[in-house]
Amino acid sequence: MNANPHGPGTANRSAYRTIHLLLLAGLLTLAFMWGPGAGRAQAAPASSTGDVLSIGDPAAPGQIDLYLDPLCPYSGKMVRDQGAEIGRRIADGKLHINLRLVNFLEKYSASGNYDSRAIYAAHIVADHSQSSDITWQFIEQIFAADQQPKEEGETDLSNDQLAGLADRAGAPPSAQDMIKLGLPIPYDGHTIGADNLPLLRAFPDPGVPLVAIDGNAVDGNSDWLDQLPR
Repeated sequence: MNANPHGPGTANRSAYRTIHLLLLAGLLTLAFMWGPGAGRAQAAPASSTGDVLSIGDPAAPGQIDLYLDPLCPYSGKMVRDQGAEIGRRIADGKLHINLRLVNFLEKYSASGNYDSRAIYAAHIVADHSQSSDITWQFIEQIFAADQQPKEEGETDLSNDQLAGLADRAGAPPSAQDMIKLGLPIPYDGHTIGADNLPLLRAFPDPGVPLVAIDGNAVDGNSDWLDQLPR
């Protein structure tokens, strides 16, 4: 009489089932590790510190200070031309940006306060998303050719429209809600932009876009990326 009440065939099936489940678990683990996101670097968290947006890994080999004005067409050209490569280097841990947004063109905006509202929105996106990828994508959005307002134009972006761009960049609903409200809490976009202006004007040629590498200013629309480690 067989000591196993289920017979040897049942025992073997049970063992095979166990092995199958273990193999399946292993494959799922590998799929998770090497799935669609595998091999892509994840950018360091973004943060708003005082008047600066810190984007990318603070220990990255490439370090710059970047000055942009949300209404400036030349700032827009730089972001449109170089934004994808900048974003790639941020994601790869090769570039860290201290982004200092300024507002000296604000008086030429249709609403009279567009720069301040855009600066506020950028700091809110960084604070709520804690993501360098999302923050840089939002910067790309506000400088996109079909979104960036024109100097002395008839319209600029409303708070709701800025919130929509934050949504498109992947910012959380809490950031979108704050941008829609537009209250200068906990960030005052006008103050941030104004505080960054004296630092910009300390350079010999204080136009935007301006990139500072080791304290030396270069035109943001130049080949400054070639001066940094890849």
